Amino acid sequence: MRINISEILANPSLVRDFEVCPEFEELELKSSSYPVSRKEPFTLSVTGEAGKLHIRGETEVRLTMPCDRCLDDVEITFPIQIDYRIRPDREEALLSEAGDRDSEIEDFDEYSFLDGCILDVDKLVSDEIVVALPTKVLCKEDCKGLCPVCGTNLNHSSCSCDRTVGDPRMAAIRDIFKDFNLNS
Repeated sequence: MRINISEILANPSLVRDFEVCPEFEELELKSSSYPVSRKEPFTLSVTGEAGKLHIRGETEVRLTMPCDRCLDDVEITFPIQIDYRIRPDREEALLSEAGDRDSEIEDFDEYSFLDGCILDVDKLVSDEIVVALPTKVLCKEDCKGLCPVCGTNLNHSSCSCDRTVGDPRMAAIRDIFKDFNLNS
């Protein structure tokens, strides 16, 4: 969903609330994509404040992601808190007094969700999700994962595979004994 904010940029004291809902059906990353299982409409407030743009909103998005151990689907809810204060004009920022510059205010062109006067809500929300992605997704803390031999999900059933892992430094000696046993 894209919003034209040119009216707010032209009138710095204007406050506009937009009822928005992300339109993307999956979060696409370079190496993978995750389907969106739930997203809700929310109010995005855009305010012009004396040469600054203030963007606020709050929502939740739920993604379906695979467990890192067993590959079962896991539902993960991402609470999204949007609160950006942006200086829309770089020249104006350079002309302002150094003591007056607020450290929380960023330049307009540093954000991927802004393109001129167009605010891309989908990009704004997806950027917030990407920052909050967990490093490890588990279906449960004690997930047993997959059998490395046959691939059985050990959370649902067991298998009789020999899963003992030998010391890799002893591989050469194991090969000698394997050859010795075959030649006998």
